[in-house]
Amino acid sequence: MVSCFLEFFDDYAMPLLERFEFTFACESPYGALDTLIHGTGGQILAELRRLLADVRHLSSLSINHLLLDVADAVMLLDDVVVNSGDTLRSLQLLNITRSVYGYR
Repeated sequence: MVSCFLEFFDDYAMPLLERFEFTFACESPYGALDTLIHGTGGQILAELRRLLADVRHLSSLSINHLLLDVADAVMLLDDVVVNSGDTLRSLQLLNITRSVYGYR
């Protein structure tokens, strides 16, 4: 809904938005040998990417517990760099991928 609002106006509609936090509350049955984790993906991931592409001039961004496949995580922040790269002062990424992955 926020993406639709931001895309409706020709001029950026939320110039006072400086901070964005997103935490995905996922299911994770602990203790099982075959741990099954349901993370973000599909439509939720597409909408989050759309929103991140629409916001501008953020000073703080926090994204937590997405538990994505590595292939989905690689380009997650590309639009953030373009739209907020000069203003971003605080970036928190926690459990973005299901497995350990070192960004290069």
